[in-house]
Amino acid sequence: AARVATGRAGVRMVTPTSAGAVDVSVNSPRVIHQPKAYFTPLQTAQAFYSAWNHGDYKGAASLMTEDVSFRDINYPEAFEGRERVRAYLKQCTENLIGWQFCIDDYAEDVARGRLALRWHVNDPDGKPIALPSEGISFMVMSEDNSRIAECTDINEPFVKVPSPISGPVLSAGAAALRRMRSLAGVDSPKPTARQLAAPYSMIKTARCFYEAWNAGDADSAARCFAPDATFHDKNFAEGMRGREAVREFLDQCSVLLGELNFVIDDYAEDVSRRTLGLKWHVEDSRGRRIPVATLGTTFMKFGDDLSQIAECVDHGQPVATPPELLQMPLAGFASRAMELARRSPKLPSLPVPGVAALETDADSK
Repeated sequence: AARVATGRAGVRMVTPTSAGAVDVSVNSPRVIHQPKAYFTPLQTAQAFYSAWNHGDYKGAASLMTEDVSFRDINYPEAFEGRERVRAYLKQCTENLIGWQFCIDDYAEDVARGRLALRWHVNDPDGKPIALPSEGISFMVMSEDNSRIAECTDINEPFVKVPSPISGPVLSAGAAALRRMRSLAGVDSPKPTARQLAAPYSMIKTARCFYEAWNAGDADSAARCFAPDATFHDKNFAEGMRGREAVREFLDQCSVLLGELNFVIDDYAEDVSRRTLGLKWHVEDSRGRRIPVATLGTTFMKFGDDLSQIAECVDHGQPVATPPELLQMPLAGFASRAMELARRSPKLPSLPVPGVAALETDADSK
């Protein structure tokens, strides 16, 4: 699914498949940075995850700048500085037994030193672990792209809104709020967002989409999607397909969110692969961050028409997580339990939906 090659100045790297999957597991050769080499954001990320997957937390931390800011969204604050990140990675290596981080897709913005990654976690057998394990990471690199200066990791929540009730809940909530606002006489004419104009670019389309959504104009926001687009907010068990389904979802959410606005903080635009990664936050109409979960990352894919989003995956900060002191013990307990189940022939294997990251289209049919 992926082949090992030698990059510029002897840098060992893994050539990704056309689908974007990159093998950084223990089953692939270790990806190592060489001194005085030319680097790209993806090469640095590959070396980082390869070191982590091989249990070399010191090597992984060495790929961070001294003043790195590393945010695991399950913790209340970012880990500031290489030493604190090293300690965090050491805990992960000691507790997450056999877990392998697998890069599924990416948006690499070499010129701006930005990288967005979609990933999931496999067990030692190369199968997705029996927990929701997908995530999106957004990285900011050092000036020469050889070190990670900032990283925000947002994984999907363990508890999601079930598909059978997500539609009715959203619909009923939106209808109730519309009724309350109408009775209170606070409804105002829906504003119309600025229309997208040529020449098109992926970040321009994304900004137009969020501008329309923030204005409550679900029709204009939905027009930023292809007719057969897919959209998956990972707070929900399943995503949706088709522009009309996306429009209905956006309309209901805009009513429920009221005057809250999504603000793009940074982006990674990969023109050659037509992929776009976003880091964003939510604030109120006065530009103030709200005192609940406000951070998120998004990964978008485009077709030939850069004015229309073909695929969108959203990972938002969870509303509630276990206390910081319990984070690693709970993860370690889950990891050990799954490893015991994996090794024991007496225990049934746990069914995990989905297709392996490195499985080809032909293999999955």
